Amino acid sequence: MSVVAPLDVHDSAWSWALPFAPASARAARAHVSVALGSEHVDAQVIEDARVVVSELVGNALRHARPLPHGMLRVDLEIGSTDLRLGVADGGSATLPTLLTPATMSLGGRGLSIVRMLTRHWGVSETRQGNVVFGILDRA
Repeated sequence: MSVVAPLDVHDSAWSWALPFAPASARAARAHVSVALGSEHVDAQVIEDARVVVSELVGNALRHARPLPHGMLRVDLEIGSTDLRLGVADGGSATLPTLLTPATMSLGGRGLSIVRMLTRHWGVSETRQGNVVFGILDRA
């Protein structure tokens, strides 16, 4: 896990409450795409952000509990030089960690993908649970 670096002053911020359900990964990708497109973010950064949010939502669904009312929350902050994507959930028995899965393993690579596509990633513990986030360079 990377040390949290401060995000530059953000111009735009979005937050979406989504059901704690597999269909929310698709919804999160769509919301992030529209928001980043409206801010004229480069197409490759949008694609990377779509993968990151999909992995974060998937990890929350597989390993955490929902927030109250059966939800999870996706947050997006867009700054002049970077953007921060976070997924808030109701927490889990253990904090998310990077794994080194066996070559033929079908899972366990989500946070490795997030690490590869982001400048920093991390976990913030809150009263309601955890926020797992990644910071991507805007260019």
